[in-house]
Amino acid sequence: MYRDIITYELTEGITKDHLLDVAQDIIDAWMKNLPGFISWEIHVSEDDKYTDIVSWKSKVDAKNAELEMMKIPNVGNWFACYKEGSINSVALKSVKRF
Repeated sequence: MYRDIITYELTEGITKDHLLDVAQDIIDAWMKNLPGFISWEIHVSEDDKYTDIVSWKSKVDAKNAELEMMKIPNVGNWFACYKEGSINSVALKSVKRF
């Protein structure tokens, strides 16, 4: 399994509920149909910093999805949620699951 870990802050005026609605739209319209997609979890800390964990079957699947991101219907709604300059990303490959 391969995971993309993305941290970010929301743009001023964007609510958690709005983010979750936009994320659900992306899942329904695009992500659930991608080869290798497993899940997308959204977490928020007490200081309102967000962390997404997107799980894929393989690194190839994750990278192919990245190449397709601009084909997401209403992609601007998604990008508008993120505070400019706040996005950071790291990828992790599972070694062993206990």
